[in-house]
Amino acid sequence: MTIPRPEHPRPDFRRKAWLNLNGTWHFSFDAMAHGEQFRWHETGAVSRSGATITVPFPWESRLSGQGRTDYKGAGWYEREVTIPAEWTGLEPVLRFGAVDWSARVWVNGRLVAENNNGFLPFEANLAGLAAPGETVRVTVRAYDIADAATLVGKQVPRWYTHSSGIWQTVWLEGRPAAHVQSVRFSPDIRNGQARAEIRIAAPEETELELGLSSPQGLFEALSLPVTGEGNVSSHDLVLDIPEARLWSPDDPFLHDVDVALTSADGAVDVVHAYFGMREIGRGKHGDNEYEYIYLNGDPIYLAGALDQAFHPDGLYTYPSDDVIRGDMELARAMGLNMLRCHIKINDPRYYYWADRLGVIIHYDMPGPDLDSPAMRRVCEETVAGMIERDFNHPSIMLWVIFNETWGLSKLDTKDGQEWVRSIVNEARALDPTRLVEDNSPCNYDHVETDVNSWHFYINDWAAARAHVQNVVDRTHPGSGFNYIGEGNVQDTQPLMNSEYGGISAAMGDMDISWCFKYLTTDLRRHDKICGYVYTELTDIEWEHNGFAKYDRSGKVFGYDALVSDMSVADLNAPLFAGLDCPPCQTVRPRGNFAAWGFVSNWGPDLEQAALEWEAVFTDSLGYTRTWASGTMSVEPRRFGVVSSPEPVSFSAPDTTGLLTVVLRLCDPDGNVLHRNYVNAEVWDEDGGAEPRTLDERVRVTWDPLDYVQASWPIANRGDAGGKLAGNGPGSVSYRIRLPTTLSAVNGLEFLCEVGSRASGMEKLSWPPRNWRSHTPQTMKDRQFPTTVDVYLQDVKVDTWELPDDPADARGVLSHHRGMEPGSHGYLQRVSVRGERLAALNFEPGTSDLDLRLDSTGTGSPRGFSVYGARAGAWPLGPTILID
Repeated sequence: MTIPRPEHPRPDFRRKAWLNLNGTWHFSFDAMAHGEQFRWHETGAVSRSGATITVPFPWESRLSGQGRTDYKGAGWYEREVTIPAEWTGLEPVLRFGAVDWSARVWVNGRLVAENNNGFLPFEANLAGLAAPGETVRVTVRAYDIADAATLVGKQVPRWYTHSSGIWQTVWLEGRPAAHVQSVRFSPDIRNGQARAEIRIAAPEETELELGLSSPQGLFEALSLPVTGEGNVSSHDLVLDIPEARLWSPDDPFLHDVDVALTSADGAVDVVHAYFGMREIGRGKHGDNEYEYIYLNGDPIYLAGALDQAFHPDGLYTYPSDDVIRGDMELARAMGLNMLRCHIKINDPRYYYWADRLGVIIHYDMPGPDLDSPAMRRVCEETVAGMIERDFNHPSIMLWVIFNETWGLSKLDTKDGQEWVRSIVNEARALDPTRLVEDNSPCNYDHVETDVNSWHFYINDWAAARAHVQNVVDRTHPGSGFNYIGEGNVQDTQPLMNSEYGGISAAMGDMDISWCFKYLTTDLRRHDKICGYVYTELTDIEWEHNGFAKYDRSGKVFGYDALVSDMSVADLNAPLFAGLDCPPCQTVRPRGNFAAWGFVSNWGPDLEQAALEWEAVFTDSLGYTRTWASGTMSVEPRRFGVVSSPEPVSFSAPDTTGLLTVVLRLCDPDGNVLHRNYVNAEVWDEDGGAEPRTLDERVRVTWDPLDYVQASWPIANRGDAGGKLAGNGPGSVSYRIRLPTTLSAVNGLEFLCEVGSRASGMEKLSWPPRNWRSHTPQTMKDRQFPTTVDVYLQDVKVDTWELPDDPADARGVLSHHRGMEPGSHGYLQRVSVRGERLAALNFEPGTSDLDLRLDSTGTGSPRGFSVYGARAGAWPLGPTILID
């Protein structure tokens, strides 16, 4: 049988003698919660139930084999476990990564463990209950009703599917009676040392030897004679690593360590662990009155994303270790150096892969829903437990205790504020090597924090710009902004954003490429801001604002269609160039475009660089050419923002179209270090400038809504120059008035921007509310193709296969005018000459021309959209060119 999640669950604390207990267990729900009264743990009733479950997947998940999302209460697990015969001299310890929420464990009917925390590990020592080679029956009762006083995080009805029961690996471990209980490493990079704090457990007073060695040969082996005191004792050893290789996102180097405890009788307990040499702090840079977050003695810009850490198949549990690694690789591919693992104490292997691949973690404790004495006890215990379990992961930079005031209904009282302050100070005492944040706020209500963060969700450039500027202006020592309570004010804590986006959870399935670009560009204008957390890494269930889809497949952003080689990673880069202007604006023909450039440099030292700009013009026939260009020198200031010495400025063309103003930051050798862009629509609002051709052809253009007949109700998107959209099989007909001066026609060319059409309800797979939906950007393995036949004078002249109904950054004009954001189509052209033209049988100068677009024929008829000159990706309406 294939064992799910077969890898060791604790690579930071691993013994060689272990047995993975994941896989098929007997299982039974206990809706009446009477299993204990009927003594199921003694009778073997669970094993006789006939039902099974796959551990370690929550019973709500598909991978568990149960998929019961409608059930809250008790669930029972049971299986037989054989102690490996070769474990002579070792005590078998049954270990659980996490069981949500309460768990009781019996072995052969005897209660051996109880735990009341759905996120923290626990264990049961089976010494005396089972000898090597013996088989025992393990029974587990899990109970979860999502009590508001527990730490539910986003496992609540208004958010995402719950995860109940065993959701992390269960394993058996063999260890001697005298063993290493824990080890934590505190690096000191300035002195080239690391202090190892080791706790050992010994059943009686005995002479032991404690040793540390490096499998990589990075430090000399140390040994220390110690005396077991009959319980738990602590011991410190200092490792000298004079030329230590520091851990960072750019070089995530880990120091492996073997910790060995040898007893007088020769029994040896070896634990394989690791740590990273790195230093986390906060401090001022240069003459700034404000601080930055520091890594290894330098400020670091944190380009992060919120990570809900759910998966469609396993919910709280990742289907495989490769999926966890894949999420970290996804983050790095997006240009991120940080993830905020959101209100979930995650699988330890999540932090392991963050350590290995160089992803900084902001670590959110799961939030409660109710402020009560019970909740406060759980929070205090959990803070201590999460720091204890995950202290050695170098990727973890910040402990975040609460999120958006959830469960802190008394935060407006002195008692509530002092309790939050006390738990922050307790976390600092437990871990003085990291930063601590009290509450990642959306209500401007910090109390005591090392990081002054805030949240915003705004899908409007001007409003977002004003909001960010207001936050920056009100952030200074002594300010009460973003704090709550008398006497709680800012000091010099680093300012960073800990959640932002243009598409919030409640906005449904919409394009994110546009708002992510302009919001991120605006954040980078301010050197007081030292990082951000975009919402979010992947979509989740009904929330569609991720860099990737829920199944981790990619999305189309469209940046590379506008700027060669540009990707999401450019917008998350430590070295960043941008233009301080709207993402798109309207300028008149012959009008002036002007915008200041800037460079935000959190990357390498650059004494000099060049800002190269190019204005690329797409005319009203879809042809593109460079309109203007220029270069200016800049001196990027490291850990700061500098403006260009002069604005990017030029006169627009004298006809309608679309400008893409590309900005490239280049080093002295001409290598492109960063790329960005903005758009400008060239349009005369007063109608003074008509589209015109650049050749001798006669041009006739019209608005897509000027139709003669349509076979479905038209979904009008926008005013003149907007978009015609029809759902389902149907057609639209136009009568084109040709100039009466035409005496002969040698050829016709018809062009327009047209896309497939998919209804919103078809796209949103699980709408919990009546939310808007447009783009197929987020649907799993789905596109929305259609076939459109083109008829002139009832003669079919072409068939267009349209692959999708896309919405992304290419849909500049739809974004600019507030129509279905980012919606665009495909530029289609059909030429009619010779016999095909003769077959149309119309008289130039006297006849109108009938045009019909039809999606009722063969293929995949699902409707289509026709875009006008001020919608979609191309600055043109349906057009006939005549020669």
